[in-house]
Amino acid sequence: MLTETIDLYKYFGVARGAAKSGKLRAMRHGQMAELGVVKERPAMLVIPGGAYAFVSSREGDPVAQYYFSQGFDAFVLEYDVAPVCYPAQIVEAGMAMLYLRREAKKLGIDGGRIAAVGFSAGGHLLGCISLLWDDPALVSMFGKECEGIRPDASVYSYAVISGQKGVAHEGSLNNFCGNSGRNAEEYSLEKRVRPGVSPSFIWATTTDDAVPVENSVLLYSALHAVGADVEMHLFAKGQHGLSTCDEEVYPQRPEEAFYAHCRHWLGLSSEFLRARGFAVKTL
Repeated sequence: MLTETIDLYKYFGVARGAAKSGKLRAMRHGQMAELGVVKERPAMLVIPGGAYAFVSSREGDPVAQYYFSQGFDAFVLEYDVAPVCYPAQIVEAGMAMLYLRREAKKLGIDGGRIAAVGFSAGGHLLGCISLLWDDPALVSMFGKECEGIRPDASVYSYAVISGQKGVAHEGSLNNFCGNSGRNAEEYSLEKRVRPGVSPSFIWATTTDDAVPVENSVLLYSALHAVGADVEMHLFAKGQHGLSTCDEEVYPQRPEEAFYAHCRHWLGLSSEFLRARGFAVKTL
């Protein structure tokens, strides 16, 4: 396994300003010379949650390790959180995607098969780059290249989506907008869906008491309405923040049956991606 950390601000030559993070941690397979072939892999950008107040380690490396085991080269985004606010997070996620596009050949990844998975507030950030890849902050920095910010497939995990009263996770949206002058309505993502969206996989639990399941339902409905390629799985039981649903992300092995059941999201998302061409290629 090859590991490295990329400072995205340094790579793009962009001043950090108030930002403290903006880094990408890579988990790559590399090449095995003894095989006598070169393998090109799909990539997965992992965006952990944390209400834009912190970046959850539970939703970072364990998730990256799963997709690594499925043949992906995985990259975990470490992005800024409150009090740093918009546009830092969306810019950092945008830089991560463009870094992978620009360096695809060097990294040994397929530049046309770069997916992203986001959890909770990280799911909101995923939605920003999946639906708002031409956000003013991104256009001003990258111009026409910002179209490459859109992932080739998006996996939404109990994502923060809506700014509607009674549905919104207000803490996440307040932290995202901060004192930027932006408001939750502008980044209520179910209202920003448009044709041409990349394939989208959505999963959540009905009993999530932090980010109501309606967030996922609203996103699914909006994507379906524009004819997007979308699949959704709602599990009857399960609290917020399940991540990989196993002992890696809990103090001890979780025994309740719903953990093993919800863990199926991992295999289902992998099947969804494989069916859309996210596979290892021998060159």
